[in-house]
Amino acid sequence: MRAGSPAADFAVVDLGDAEGWVVTGHHADVLTHVGPDEPHEPSQIAVGLWGRSKRHRDGTALRVVHVEDKRAPADRA
Repeated sequence: MRAGSPAADFAVVDLGDAEGWVVTGHHADVLTHVGPDEPHEPSQIAVGLWGRSKRHRDGTALRVVHVEDKRAPADRA
């Protein structure tokens, strides 16, 4: 992710009655939840940067621990 690129953009959505925020990014199908105890301060910029860093970490540091494939062997091309 590079500063100034679409991947670095974000918006913060206050969840109202629910706790925390949702941070959106350049892909409409990817939302990141930020809990009220996560950022050091509840400002829009702090929440957005925290959410963006979580999104980046999820995309680069996750490790697959289990895959379950119930397709028939012939369909596993």
